[in-house]
Amino acid sequence: MASFDTGRLCAIVKILDQASTHLRLAAREHSLAGAAPGIASAHLTESGITALLSVSEQASGSVRRALVHIRNGEDQRAQHELDWARTQPPCVAALATPAGLPRPLPRRVSTALRLMQGITNFFPSETEQVLVRAALP
Repeated sequence: MASFDTGRLCAIVKILDQASTHLRLAAREHSLAGAAPGIASAHLTESGITALLSVSEQASGSVRRALVHIRNGEDQRAQHELDWARTQPPCVAALATPAGLPRPLPRRVSTALRLMQGITNFFPSETEQVLVRAALP
């Protein structure tokens, strides 16, 4: 029988939800303000923020579903959701290359990246590397 740290999983959901909120607001602010001077494509920039938002939202949703399965005693289904949350995001994160993000990074995007980087031993190393590269100036 699998053992789950539900307290840690709840904390991960809260962190990912906070990151999602920052990214959602950053995407909205960016689209309302239009492209900043020097950015070749507003669409590319917006898609970078949206890709990070997708990573955060998908992972949060999977962890949330895992918690429901844990409460219902469905350990195998919970483990499946957690495995998906950890392995699926690299595909989406690959879209969020540093070139696809506005420079300098908006405060909300920087905050979201720091929040996501703070979740240790959750995302696979490929996703962690994308998050680190995205946060570099």
